[in-house]
Amino acid sequence: MAESIYLFHSTNDFLLNHKIEEKIKEFNVDPFNIIKYDLLENSSDDILEDLQTVSFFAEKKVIVIRNIDELEKEDEFVIKNWVTYFEKPNPDVILIIAMQELLPETSLLGGALFKYAFIEKVKDMEKKDYPDFIKNMFKKYQYQITDDAVEALLERTNLDFNLINQEAEKLMLFAYDTKEINEKAVILLVSRNLEENIFELTNALLSKNQTKTIEIFYDLVARNEDPLRILTNIVGKVRELMHTKLLLDKGYRQDQIAEHFHIKSGRAYYLVKNAQGVNFQQLENHIKKLSKLDYEIKSGKIDKKLGLELYLLGA
Repeated sequence: MAESIYLFHSTNDFLLNHKIEEKIKEFNVDPFNIIKYDLLENSSDDILEDLQTVSFFAEKKVIVIRNIDELEKEDEFVIKNWVTYFEKPNPDVILIIAMQELLPETSLLGGALFKYAFIEKVKDMEKKDYPDFIKNMFKKYQYQITDDAVEALLERTNLDFNLINQEAEKLMLFAYDTKEINEKAVILLVSRNLEENIFELTNALLSKNQTKTIEIFYDLVARNEDPLRILTNIVGKVRELMHTKLLLDKGYRQDQIAEHFHIKSGRAYYLVKNAQGVNFQQLENHIKKLSKLDYEIKSGKIDKKLGLELYLLGA
């Protein structure tokens, strides 16, 4: 097995990228000698030529390749050229391959990777590990973030690492002088999108947290969201929970539910948790009442803002 070929795979792009960056740091290679390729954009011949080229400026160079599975579409002789390289890689080059899913070991390319690469699956993080990860992410840039700010950031980004990373840049720019980030800064700068707000509103509604339900509703109205659109989205979330409960009854796991709805694992975690915390009859009752309210609004019997507000207050 060659010590210069590493393969990392994960369906979480952010964690996969983070793992690769951490691995690159271990080699202490000058940034000039870190080259990144994507087989969706770059020619396989050009990449292979670079892999075989001696590094003139340093002892080592790092080459990162994404979408290597695109080689499966190439002619067999092209794949065999890559397999030949894997068998005897350039000692001047550290090759790092990033994949979402491994190729089958039965394929020519997949079999070569299993035989000649160090393979590691980048595991998704458990919810309890998110706060420390975020604190360390800020600490790396000499910033401090409070516990309540971390909690607010996680809530508003719905555990989406790519979104967390985007918002982190905004927060660090805001706190450039003090290097300290508190909850007030997160609330000021990181806004919830409609889907996240509806998700939180529906959870508050089902758990009978009237204060939070109305608070989120007023916030949405203040941002000029149409009450009828809010109602439609609540109905959608309630139906999603009903669907989830049916899947759970059929024995579906969290990862299967994430795949079924095409959502991230963090979102699926909360979806499963919330579905388990409410009974099916309660969800059906909400659907019936919300459908009736929808009819009354559209037929002009009640104002849409007033009607939804009264419903949320009385639910």
